[in-house]
Amino acid sequence: MNNQLTKIVLAIIVLASSSLALADHHAAPRTAALEAFFCSFEKGKDMDDLLKVTAEWDKWIDTSDSKAYDAYVMQPVINTGADFPYDYFWLGVAKNHETMGQNSDEWMKKGGKIAAKFDAVAPCDTHILMTSQVVKPSNNNVKGGFAQISSCELKDGANMGSLMAADKQWVSWMTDNEMPGALMRWFGGVGEAKDSTTDFYSVYLAESLAQRGKAHDMMMAGGGAALSSIYDDVMTCDVPRVYLGTPVGGKSAS
Repeated sequence: MNNQLTKIVLAIIVLASSSLALADHHAAPRTAALEAFFCSFEKGKDMDDLLKVTAEWDKWIDTSDSKAYDAYVMQPVINTGADFPYDYFWLGVAKNHETMGQNSDEWMKKGGKIAAKFDAVAPCDTHILMTSQVVKPSNNNVKGGFAQISSCELKDGANMGSLMAADKQWVSWMTDNEMPGALMRWFGGVGEAKDSTTDFYSVYLAESLAQRGKAHDMMMAGGGAALSSIYDDVMTCDVPRVYLGTPVGGKSAS
């Protein structure tokens, strides 16, 4: 996966992790394990064919020994095609990387028949692992929606402490001004491009494009200046891209 593609990786599971929150501002951040598969349709195949296979997978995982795991199909909505030479990516979320690994072990041992059906519809040539952290949780537990992703780098002299302090200020601004949506950070990643310079991904979540548009209007009317004053000495991020996340099943914690 090239560096430009790596930069868009995480649209994801943001959606599954939106219920995670900080117990308070002194507590350690809650995290979750993420995986992403990048896939393209075979000739004559489309999303309808994929959803038929995901329905079979959903039944399979319910009867498997796998632990809690949610999955989403992420489709590009607002982006430059050359930056994302795939039709979609699959995003999975588990409570931690041990659980993710347990699920992957079982999939490799017992999921071969369904894996072949996925490959017949849309083979995937890239698989990465990431870790999510909630910055501003969603106000509800609605699954699915739109994820706006930017890849970011820390500036010289900045560190995780200064990033978290800036995040606290920005969350206060969002709350005080009633800006809709949630905010995540995605860190990692095992399997990313070797030449990637990304330190983390900034992920804004919205339930609809109208809600995302409202936040965009707020940024144009003063939010952008506030954002710059808070983060200019901490990080720099590239142009965001937007993906639609569709829940395709999984297995609950119970």
